[in-house]
Amino acid sequence: MWLAAVGVALAVGSGVALLAAPAAVPPGPTAGETALAHAEADAAVLAAAAAGLSTSGAAAAPVDGAQQAAARATRVLDLQRGLLAGSPGPVSPTTTAPAATPPADAAGVAEALDTSAQARRRDLGGVDGPTARLLASLAAGQQVQAERLHAAAGGASAPVPPPTAPPAVPSAEPSPSSVPSCNRAGGPSSAGRSSAGEPSAGSAQGSSELATTVRAEQAAVWTYTVLAARSEGAVRAGHLASAAAHASQEDAARAIADASCVRLPADAPGFALAPDAATPASLAALEDSAAQAWSQLVGAAAPQQREAAADGLAAAARRLAPLGITPEEEAFPGHTEARSAASQAPQPSPAASPGG
Repeated sequence: MWLAAVGVALAVGSGVALLAAPAAVPPGPTAGETALAHAEADAAVLAAAAAGLSTSGAAAAPVDGAQQAAARATRVLDLQRGLLAGSPGPVSPTTTAPAATPPADAAGVAEALDTSAQARRRDLGGVDGPTARLLASLAAGQQVQAERLHAAAGGASAPVPPPTAPPAVPSAEPSPSSVPSCNRAGGPSSAGRSSAGEPSAGSAQGSSELATTVRAEQAAVWTYTVLAARSEGAVRAGHLASAAAHASQEDAARAIADASCVRLPADAPGFALAPDAATPASLAALEDSAAQAWSQLVGAAAPQQREAAADGLAAAARRLAPLGITPEEEAFPGHTEARSAASQAPQPSPAASPGG
């Protein structure tokens, strides 16, 4: 009898244990939230360092040029950290980067900016597309500021990271493991162009954005080539150099298309030029169009292609920076939504100098 009673008690106890709801475990921050928290922490430290350079005599010679570059960098970084401070989603304080000691001179700030940009790029493959797009824009903006500070301080330009090549196109006799699953007759490179009337591979990831990027670079090549034909001397040489740079960018986009197995639409026969195509405002709009296309491509591309697309965005940001653009455009190259949000959002108090 007592054995039966013990059995009933054990059964009831087990049932209660099984029916009891487990304690709720708060969700941890996502990879994107962590990446954005680190970006905000870096931007805050860098903004403080740049502010110190712009208001003190610590900047290296030539002082005026370095201080002006530091003031611009401060504004750009304040815009970035202001936007990041309002990023949605709970982020645990344990995910934020530890506060770093701000560098004290222009070369140190430039190096720290480049380090931050590379950290943003390293996060591209592990986050969602929209977050990757924002991180790539932040990185491109910081790279431009780093290079400007290096030049203004009288030193060599900041080292430009080598382009991130997409997966190599197989040679004529590739090993079986190196052949992509999308291999077509003629090899993956046949994905680069399609004959007239042949549809693009609309189902491939990022195919629409790749087509837009190639078309934007083609429009830039066409515009600068026509403007070169209408010019002479140094102006002509500058336009030809710009056309060559955009042709290289077009090749880079086609390489990503090859690696992504995207068959691009047929090339446009030409582009109409506005009467004011040679004005600074029109050229800035042309360069910004390319930057926006690369920015969209970062967000749409497969994770393994995002760094290569970020290379294209960084190159577009460098071409855009000297054209008299706004701080918002420098802070978020190619990312029109971030620019708009940053310009309308309340900004945090100006970054304090490292000593204050």
